[in-house]
Amino acid sequence: MNQTANRVDKIVVVDDDARIRDLLRRYLAQEGFEVIVAEDAKALSRVMLRDTIDLIVLDLMMPGEDGLSVCRRLRAAGDKTPIIMLTAKGEDVDRIVGLEVGADDYLGKPFNPRELLARIHAVLRRLSKNGEQIALTTGEFSMLKALVRHPRQPLSRDKLAQLARGREFE
Repeated sequence: MNQTANRVDKIVVVDDDARIRDLLRRYLAQEGFEVIVAEDAKALSRVMLRDTIDLIVLDLMMPGEDGLSVCRRLRAAGDKTPIIMLTAKGEDVDRIVGLEVGADDYLGKPFNPRELLARIHAVLRRLSKNGEQIALTTGEFSMLKALVRHPRQPLSRDKLAQLARGREFE
């Protein structure tokens, strides 16, 4: 069972393709998640008004408001719910834009449901320790990212500061 703080993690799958919604609803429920499906941005808004959501699986290309716009709107409103984008667009620029507007991860279609499951677990794992959410400042996150990108390498304080600021002089 996938639990955070003694409750089942709740995921919303937002996709205009009913087959994908149904496949993911059944698969993720079988893996221990509570799954709600929504066919578009309006349905997602209704779900978020009535439920506390742990993660959103969001299709990029939907009729009406697209996934990028939804992600941008949620982040602008201060919503920190993790978002994994799904899309048939596989170009680097599409992934980069998705991540820049606030998506936590990005997966191209077609995809293996097990890979999506692994990505969901990874995103949820990054958000909590012993069931409690961990809030990091931008600086703390940048330092952690620098350490992860340089595994098993001793880093001086100055070098870590350079890497965290995105200035790598080698």
